[in-house]
Amino acid sequence: MTHRWTTLSGTTIGSVHVRDRLPLQDAVLTWSDPHTGHAVVAVADGHGHRLHFRSDTGAALAVVTAVEELRRTAGSLADLRGDDASAALELARTAGAAVVAGWQEKVRHHLAANPYSAAEEELGAGADPLRAYGTTVLAAVAAGDVVVFVQIGDGDTVVVNGEGVASRPLPEDPDLDGLHTSSLCQPRPLDSLRVAALPVSSEDVALLFLCTDGFSRSRVDAAGWWRQTGEQLLDFARRRGLMWVRDQLPEWLAEPALVGGDDTTMALLVRADVAGISRPDLAETVEVPVTAERPADRSVPPPA
Repeated sequence: MTHRWTTLSGTTIGSVHVRDRLPLQDAVLTWSDPHTGHAVVAVADGHGHRLHFRSDTGAALAVVTAVEELRRTAGSLADLRGDDASAALELARTAGAAVVAGWQEKVRHHLAANPYSAAEEELGAGADPLRAYGTTVLAAVAAGDVVVFVQIGDGDTVVVNGEGVASRPLPEDPDLDGLHTSSLCQPRPLDSLRVAALPVSSEDVALLFLCTDGFSRSRVDAAGWWRQTGEQLLDFARRRGLMWVRDQLPEWLAEPALVGGDDTTMALLVRADVAGISRPDLAETVEVPVTAERPADRSVPPPA
């Protein structure tokens, strides 16, 4: 079965980065094919530490690589039966390994064109040439009746079903402690690769979202914010339309970026044939008029 998907995304620089005159170190990239219905979303969070002084470039290279490699996977995924979980997981692992290898190749190409300065060499950059580009990466591809997820490092990957119930498809990373994260730049990044595959129809996947940890860190309800966020995103998509959701994303991301101080990024995949979302083309989505009985929804999901 072929499902069709719409992508939405946004990113906002954190207030601490503005204060310290640092660049935006998150990155996001999406791709969709209107003919096949396949789509890919990817986000990355550059580490920003002084030892990772090219992490903004590292994050940008990570999302480009993730979209490239998962696009190549889409055709094979679409050929699978929805219940062929083992084959889907194998494709996910192969794609994850390709993301790592592709990112490393792009970093080395960038470094060859932009060698480290003498001062950067004194920081040990030459001895560990990938470290300066350190970043996480989260990505998902939807094709046929399967959605596949790959992730290295922190950040949140969340799936929402047609009833608005959210879940986390990926296993936990035991190395994440709230202070340190796994990274594409570490010596053995594939040791930290997490993958998952879900059949869209049997799991009733309505939408999914990926976000960097800048979104979650400012939340009071650290354990459950993602559940409410998923429920609200699906409700807004049904009641207000995807154009409205797209227009609100900058505001929703601005609040945690201001309060938490970190760059904040989110990417969504929304299924076109979910009940109540009948017009996936953002250009054609009609906003519901605001009335006295239905005031404008301006809350940032979820409330802090």
